[in-house]
Amino acid sequence: MGGPDRTRGDAPRRPSGTVRLGERLDSRDNNFDVLRLFAAWAVLVSHSFALVGHEEPLHQFGTTLGNLGVLVFFAVSGLLIRRSWEYDPSPRDFWAKRALRLIPALATVGVVTAFVLGPLVTSLSPGDYFSRAETWIYPVRITLLFPFGAELPGVFDHGYYPGAVNGPLWSLPVEVFAYLVLFLLGISGLLARRAVITGLAVLGLAWAAVWVPHTSDAIGSTYVLAAFAVGAAAYSWRDRLVLAWPVALALLPICVATGLGPEPLRVVVWTLAAVYLSYWFAYALPPVGRVLTRFGDASYGVYIWAFPVQQTVVQVAGDDASPWLVLVVATPVVWLLAITSWRLIERPALRHKPRPTAATAGDDTPRTAPGADDPVAHPRPHGS
Repeated sequence: MGGPDRTRGDAPRRPSGTVRLGERLDSRDNNFDVLRLFAAWAVLVSHSFALVGHEEPLHQFGTTLGNLGVLVFFAVSGLLIRRSWEYDPSPRDFWAKRALRLIPALATVGVVTAFVLGPLVTSLSPGDYFSRAETWIYPVRITLLFPFGAELPGVFDHGYYPGAVNGPLWSLPVEVFAYLVLFLLGISGLLARRAVITGLAVLGLAWAAVWVPHTSDAIGSTYVLAAFAVGAAAYSWRDRLVLAWPVALALLPICVATGLGPEPLRVVVWTLAAVYLSYWFAYALPPVGRVLTRFGDASYGVYIWAFPVQQTVVQVAGDDASPWLVLVVATPVVWLLAITSWRLIERPALRHKPRPTAATAGDDTPRTAPGADDPVAHPRPHGS
């Protein structure tokens, strides 16, 4: 999953709640931390229902709350990773920052899941569990961003999604693919051409509209790449893109109406709305929910830790457990793990990021997932 890039200087916020995107991009005063945390928790909420066989929130619209959270992560990432490149167009620095944000915490999740949680929840004996190659390969696969089909012997082998150890990790290689495309456009000089980036965003939306109705839930979810493309294009139009509360409010009933219509239309409208509303929430609103992030940036940690914790709760409580029980038990546990991850792993790792070479650059470390985060999560667990 990418997160907010922060730079020096705080542009004044207009009291009307209407701002131009380009005026706010250099501001540290934004709501991205809270937005990403909400998006990560939305994925947790969604999976609390799916893992016990209940219909997920927003199923009436042909999607899920988890998918919406992923869409937000990619929308935010498209804008801020694009800005990161513009401020520091160094190939080495670009990939070093991405790696330092994603890999240390992800490697920790892989090791802890395989060697601490796995032996506690597996249906196999300890000797049998540790004799299997899958046990030892799992952390390597997760760290190298190959989560598809990554299972642990006897772990979560019952329930509605047997064998799914950490389903949301599917989105991380998808986000890295988006980074790669943006990087290639950057080094080729095409990223600076507004017409090229806008055209790619339009093609991305068209592809998403065709792709989703003709694929499975797991494969079709990769359409969130379109949100990344639109976010990257929004940077090109930052001098003209106005974030206004009348537009934001109007988008809500439009999303409801199109959610009940043809799926291709919903995909396009909701993708555009996710991009616009994310930026409006981050830049046009006054500070929101800062108490939720006062202990650190927990969004990525919530995203990568939630699923194994939720699967453990379901295994203990039973497949017929209430989704609200899974939600209430998992949320504080996951949040504590996420804060611990931020303080002991993520933040120390980010101190090693290379200094930006551009004079105007500031703290441009991505903090999502896709994304985020921010790093970003699968709307339905079987996409792991």
